[in-house]
Order: sequence, then C-alpha cells, then structure tokens
Amino acid sequence: MKCTVLSFAAVLCVPTYAKCNADNCYRALFPCGNPVALGSAVNFCQSLTAGAGTPAVTPSRATSACGSGPARYSSACSCGPTCTTTSSSAVNTACPTPTALVPNGDFECPYNVVWDPEVPDTSAIWELRQPGNTGNFAFEAHLLSPPATPELGVSVRVTSKPFTVTPNVPYKLGFASWFDSLDSGFIGVMINGSPVYTVDARDKGAAGAWHDNTVSFTPTGSTVTLKFEFLFGNQHAPSVQRIDTVTFIPA
Repeated sequence: MKCTVLSFAAVLCVPTYAKCNADNCYRALFPCGNPVALGSAVNFCQSLTAGAGTPAVTPSRATSACGSGPARYSSACSCGPTCTTTSSSAVNTACPTPTALVPNGDFECPYNVVWDPEVPDTSAIWELRQPGNTGNFAFEAHLLSPPATPELGVSVRVTSKPFTVTPNVPYKLGFASWFDSLDSGFIGVMINGSPVYTVDARDKGAAGAWHDNTVSFTPTGSTVTLKFEFLFGNQHAPSVQRIDTVTFIPA
C-alpha cells in the first residue's frame, strides 16, 4: 500500500498492484495546480478495487488519454498525485503558434490539447513520444499485445479540431509517418469524415524511419477536420506507428 499526503489535506492510499508509468493517462488524471481535479482523482483511485477494476464513474478528462481498459488507470493511481514528470514521453510545455493551418500539427502543445485521441482497443495506448520528425514530439499509437477490441480494425485514432479554410480551393495535406516494422499495419486518413488515404511501411520501402506523405483535397466548406486511424492487424505485436508534421496548405 502506498500513501501520499496531498497539499489540500487529503491522503491517497492505493494498492501497489500496478507499475507506475507517469504517462499521458497519469498526467490527465492528476493535473497539477488543480486541487478540485486532484480531489476527484483521489476519490476515483480509492474506489478502485484490488483487482484493478474500473469504477462506474471515471473522470471525463482522463478517458481520452487512458482509454477504457483498467490497466492504465491502475498504473496512474499507483503513481499517486506526485505532480512530477518522469516519463520519457513528457510533454513540452511550450505551444507554438499554429503554422500551415493545422493547430499543433507538430504535437508540441501540452497534453495534446488541440487533438482528440481515442483508444477503442484495450490492447493499445497512445503517447506523445520523443523524438519527433520535427520538433520534440510525435503522436504515437502503441499496440501492446494482439488487438483485443478494435473498432472496425481501428486500435487508436486521433482527430484534429476544426480549422478554417477557403472553400473550393485545392489544398495539400502533408504528414510524416513512422512504423517500427514492415508488418505493423497501416494508417488511414480521413478529411471531414471521408477516407482519402492509407499508408503502411511497405508503401515507403522501409521501417524505423520517417517518410513524407501528401494528399490532394479540395474542401467544399469553410472548415476541415482531420482524422488519423491506426490499424495494426495481427501480423506484428507489439507494434508502434507514429505521425508528425501535419500540414494543410493551398496547393
């Protein structure tokens, strides 16, 4: 049992049944500088059973980062509210001015605030990982074991916030992709809900390196939303896919 005394006179005691990983799930569950949110995290963790079950009520701020599986919540709770960043995937506190229309296209903002990650597969997680293709970080989808609950084959997806474009003007979507293996599946791209592109490591001829991708698209409306879906299949697990340097510029 690990007990931590909090600055607002509460004590958190959680069973140490999970390894502490100070990852994005942990940081979302225990946001430093927010006593109210920390208090809700204390209550949440105290409601966890020794069997690492997930309580009925989960702090909504943590669901995107932690997914639906109990293991990551158990890990975050075993860390306790230390408010330190020890993970190799610690997020940069700087948030550059958006360039090439896509906000945070280099994934440098803290806690991935302008993208919405989803993890339908309990065998997968997402992280912001170093190094990126450009800047310090890239978005990573990590399959820990063979897919368990993928949604139409999708283990992880990440969606941008809508951004403004000029209707009926040709644009070019650019992004960098990275795969750890030639058999690690593929990345699908959707623009405004329509599938427009897929890429896998074999398309680029090599794994373990960054490769550029471009997609032509002419929007008919005044906003664009990008979605990247990570599909691993069963050929290679564990497995890692990454994206970075997402741009959307007039062609």
